[in-house]
Amino acid sequence: MIEWMQTHRKWLVITIWVATIAFIGAGFVGWGQFQFGRKESVIAKVKNTVVTVNDWQNAYQQVFNQVNKQMGGTLDEATAKKMGLKKRALQLAIQDAIFRQFAKDLGLYVTDKELADKIIQAFGSRKTYEMYLRNAGMKAADFEKNLRKQLLVEKLFSFLNIKPTKTEILSVASALYNADNMDIKILKKTDINVNLSEKEIKNFWEKNKNLFLSKEKYKIALIKIPLKTNASLNKLKKFYNENKLNYKNEKGEILSFDKVIDQVKKDYAAEQLKKEAVLAYKKLINNNGNYEIIAISKNNNLIPANQMKILISKGYLKPFINDNSYIIAKLLEDIKPAPLSFEKAKPLVIEELLNKKAVEKLIKISKENYKNFKGENIGFITKYDLNKIKLPTMISFLFLDKVFRSQKPNYFVLLPHDNPKYSVLYRIKEQKLLDKKEYQKNKKRIFNFTKNLLQLEFVNDLLNTLETTYKIKVYVK
Repeated sequence: MIEWMQTHRKWLVITIWVATIAFIGAGFVGWGQFQFGRKESVIAKVKNTVVTVNDWQNAYQQVFNQVNKQMGGTLDEATAKKMGLKKRALQLAIQDAIFRQFAKDLGLYVTDKELADKIIQAFGSRKTYEMYLRNAGMKAADFEKNLRKQLLVEKLFSFLNIKPTKTEILSVASALYNADNMDIKILKKTDINVNLSEKEIKNFWEKNKNLFLSKEKYKIALIKIPLKTNASLNKLKKFYNENKLNYKNEKGEILSFDKVIDQVKKDYAAEQLKKEAVLAYKKLINNNGNYEIIAISKNNNLIPANQMKILISKGYLKPFINDNSYIIAKLLEDIKPAPLSFEKAKPLVIEELLNKKAVEKLIKISKENYKNFKGENIGFITKYDLNKIKLPTMISFLFLDKVFRSQKPNYFVLLPHDNPKYSVLYRIKEQKLLDKKEYQKNKKRIFNFTKNLLQLEFVNDLLNTLETTYKIKVYVK
């Protein structure tokens, strides 16, 4: 029951808990077997504090949004299920209940004034708040109940505020801002000359044919129905008046007809052509009608990634709108990758082989020169002095991070590690445990970092204690 929380404790801290106002009106993702009849169905209990389906849904939405953002907006429900996000969300909801119960045991509670102040702080006015609730289709009671739970947890950790000692701050500062007086020399792969013979290229291709494949493609039958209309202005205005709630700005205000006329034309055409699109889909499924046959890759400009997943898994696409057209498709053949001929693969082979030999030569030169190189002295440097390294910012960060983790005072670092473009030879001449200038400049940052570090450890210890102290019941698997 609690084992997941124990193995992911660093992840399960208050900094990741739900920000109710930020997402609660965004609309919930699918729940499948986890959907219950009532939002207040109890799915777990911590002493006297219950965890409801709504609590679980809120936690799941937050986790889903976070992971989806990390994946560039490509997360779907099937992938979320494989990743165990529902289980992760359940444990988050239980964790929150543990902290709320502890807050109650300490005599903490959220007053009506504190709740009202938080709402005004977030929305600016009562009117904006009420408009938000209408647009989100929420009741004030439900929203405020969730917000009150969040505020109670916030109040708990404000009450348990930990202030670090000077010794603790200096210890963290020493770890963060120790400095090395360093000589460096930067070697670039682009400066290395490599020659290739035709025989060498051919031999490399022969040995590595399976590295040079054609792209996987999908042969599909495709129908496109452009969203065009010759409707009169009166018809468009009538359509707009019947659907004006669909045309709002970010503030929830209804936009005028003139400002959205292009979108109205598109929506009107979509409505008028819907029946035609459905009939075309039915014909296509039975291999009838007018369609074109094309081959496309998984990533293409015609069919979005989420629709391609459906097409590949189900074999067909029901009518959907993309780029001002209804798109209907049927999968005819999955064309698997196959080894390219030598002539087609040759440019790729040359590129791969040149890179391989250049990296090998870069490593060889680095090994031969790092002990006795003559380079540039960059003075005392901490792991945050990226501007002192004349390389792209991320490369400089990787170099300094590697050096300050290394036990070798004199060596070289290949950057980036998976496909090196640079080799930085370095020699540490002198070390300082704490760079006082950096410490003075970053005092506030160091204080906050130390405080958060101590708070995290405290939260972990507290959670461990409360897990064994409170009786926790979970009613779902």
